[in-house]
Amino acid sequence: MNILFLISNDGGNGIGGHYTSLNQISREIAKEHNVKILTLGNTTSPIISSNPFFESHIKLGLGFINLFKLNSKLKNITKTFRPDVVHCFDTNSLNRILLLPALYNCPVVLNKCGGRNPLKSNYQHADVVVVFSKENHDWFLNNKRFNKNDIFLIPNRVRKLEYIDENHRKEKKNPNKITFVRITRLGGAYEKTLIDTYNLIDELRKKYQVELIVIGRIQNQFRFEALEQQAKDRKLPVRFITDERAQKGSDFLYLADFVIGTGRSFMEATSLGLLSLTPVENADYPILVNSDNFNSFFYNNFSERNVADEKAINQNLTAIEQLIIDKDKRAKAKKEILDLFTEYFGTEGILVKYNAMYTFCVKKQTRRSKLIKQNLMYIVKFLLGK
Repeated sequence: MNILFLISNDGGNGIGGHYTSLNQISREIAKEHNVKILTLGNTTSPIISSNPFFESHIKLGLGFINLFKLNSKLKNITKTFRPDVVHCFDTNSLNRILLLPALYNCPVVLNKCGGRNPLKSNYQHADVVVVFSKENHDWFLNNKRFNKNDIFLIPNRVRKLEYIDENHRKEKKNPNKITFVRITRLGGAYEKTLIDTYNLIDELRKKYQVELIVIGRIQNQFRFEALEQQAKDRKLPVRFITDERAQKGSDFLYLADFVIGTGRSFMEATSLGLLSLTPVENADYPILVNSDNFNSFFYNNFSERNVADEKAINQNLTAIEQLIIDKDKRAKAKKEILDLFTEYFGTEGILVKYNAMYTFCVKKQTRRSKLIKQNLMYIVKFLLGK
């Protein structure tokens, strides 16, 4: 098949999780299919532009006039590359192409790349919708506006990481301390996760030599300084890495004995078999993830919306302490978390699952006029900049 991937960047930096997901998924799809990727909007994505299947960036603003420009560009591309499927990795791309004659006869796939469930009773429609989380999957399955057969849960999207070469490791691991690592945006989202991690470090340091290393780019200087000051006021063993190296925070995972992860950062840590914790909204410490509680956190894509049961909360500190002091239990737990990564997140599962989805999509008979009608409100709002 010929698969044309589309993703928009209308004002961001182009390095969010859905760009990384597209980057890794497209590389796997290209092992059996012909793949091209287009970025649309203000600027391209540095992640996508380095992908070997990146075709070009089409610079666009909002408004109907931009649809004529986009249609002209797509007509030129489809003269030599006739897509069997158009696969949109965000709703802005979907809004841009549904009305275009150049792609009018192509089946359309839309990925909803995690996040909360839609706040309203409807969401945008495509011939097939792919979701990453069980939370989103259940929402679509229980929504009468969507056909259950058109919704595919495919969480696999993370390439197994490798530690960077020792020659490139500028930060040194302290062999006398148990190191917790958090990779995150700073001064914006996920502040609860960081505060909860402070609480955990504060508790553990009563018995053990522990430290916390926080890696991330600063989004809001004022809010970051408040978080930094809180660590100083509590005299916590915390250090921050916020320079340009933090753009690829996973390079620092060699420092970690434990990782506090959300979403993709959680999944990348598990690819290395690192002991991994995730935040929960109903406790003040992040929770150690294992095979017993995995499904409850997988439901919310390892986000701050996680809810832990009473057993997981009550046993959490004891479970962490056991892994700190018992090497055999630590080795067993690492294998367990790596097995979970392989089954649920690893790229090895991408081709089989996406092949089944694409085959279904191509065979499905859907009129584009129906999709336009279902999405018309969203298309108009997008083109009007609302």
